Amino acid sequence: MSPRRPFSVSASLSHRLNVLALVLVTLIVVTGGAVRLTGSGLGCSDWPECSTGHLTPALQFHGLVEFGNRLVTVVLTLAVAAAFLAAVFRRPRRRDLVYLSGGLVVGILAQAVLGGIVVYTKLNPYLVMVHFVATMALLADAVVLVHRSTRDYRPGSARLLVPRPLLRLHYGMLVLLAAVIAAGAAATGAGPLAGSTSGQVAKRIPISLRDLAELHASLVMLLVGLTIGLVVGLHMVDVPERVRRAGRILLAVMVAQAAVGYTQYFTHLPALLVEVHLLGASILVIGAVQCFLACTFHGPEAVPVTEEKLPAEAGVPIGAR
Repeated sequence: MSPRRPFSVSASLSHRLNVLALVLVTLIVVTGGAVRLTGSGLGCSDWPECSTGHLTPALQFHGLVEFGNRLVTVVLTLAVAAAFLAAVFRRPRRRDLVYLSGGLVVGILAQAVLGGIVVYTKLNPYLVMVHFVATMALLADAVVLVHRSTRDYRPGSARLLVPRPLLRLHYGMLVLLAAVIAAGAAATGAGPLAGSTSGQVAKRIPISLRDLAELHASLVMLLVGLTIGLVVGLHMVDVPERVRRAGRILLAVMVAQAAVGYTQYFTHLPALLVEVHLLGASILVIGAVQCFLACTFHGPEAVPVTEEKLPAEAGVPIGAR
């Protein structure tokens, strides 16, 4: 009788769970935006219960929207926990994937606690801002996790595909993108979309919406200019076409996102357009991280062949064939 093998998870299954986690992190941005834009932020006035003594909401719109977002958070928590366990029991095991998936678990749990504090503080705009920015950081973590999970990241396996000055320009672009996201979240915190239910007025950031919107727009224009310089640089040097294509896609998403942002401001922030802008921010973060990762080549991961997949003649001595 052959010895029992320890429980293990295939690399392909682990990768699929990582992709699921990425999709759900993106979804939580959209559903969280829906809570804010429909004024449902206090649709559930308690946490983790919806209201005192009641886990689920009454059949009224704001409570259902807020509770729906909480359900998505529960599903996301289960998904990232599954991705983490898959990384732990993955064969071959990768320490980097364990750390990245573990970061998602810690981040989601911290976000759940922060979400509860946001409810108890009646939608404190500074905490709401931190909540959104932290979700964008989780999204970037999920993108890196998915990218790494099918590639060889052993020491010495990397090959830089772009000149180092362009790589440093990428770093600058990512830092500036973080500043743009923070400024946009601050502008939302000063705007009219407080996220509270009718009859409950949430505190706003005591800075003019126009001033914060102008700061956000100025940073966006700087980011677009920096990205144009990056794309031009990629087309002036000898780099693979896929790297150039990643840069062009990123620039196109960025320009579209800027256009939506200006339109929503000058049309007095219609809720549907703001929701599109939130989705665009998620796509922009995904594109920016993927563009950066495309600058370095890592070959496909060499996954060991299991005994079940070996051909029958694999165990026959060469001289006997």
